Amino acid sequence: MARGMDNSVPIPEQVREFLDGSLRIGYMATTRPDGHLSVVPVGVMIHEDKLRISSPSATKKVRNLRSNPRISVCVTDPEDPRHYVTIRGMAEITDDTDRAFVDWMARTHMGRAEYPYEPRRVRRVIITIRPDRFVMPKVHGTDSN
Repeated sequence: MARGMDNSVPIPEQVREFLDGSLRIGYMATTRPDGHLSVVPVGVMIHEDKLRISSPSATKKVRNLRSNPRISVCVTDPEDPRHYVTIRGMAEITDDTDRAFVDWMARTHMGRAEYPYEPRRVRRVIITIRPDRFVMPKVHGTDSN
């Protein structure tokens, strides 16, 4: 598969169909400073043709990614968790200036004008996944890792 200018793999059509333009819950793995993995649930979406996650800036997951940008996110089908996509790659972290991205997410996926679950003073970042691999099982219940 051809790589983009940032050396990432483009999002395959099968993955686009699976994510279906929705905000989907995935499980993001990062590497802690002691070398152990940390896994947390996150909202994953395609925005401007990139896989993105919004996060408060003062979280362990962001701190972990600043030290080691390797990332893996597994998104399951809410109807059948045996159907999933795993996205592996590198994370790029940018400030969510004026909370524009998290508010876009609230308008697009929550029907709200602003993100409602925290005060506006909370600083947020955008985690953009630069994928190098997508893994999807070919048959339900078969792990293709």
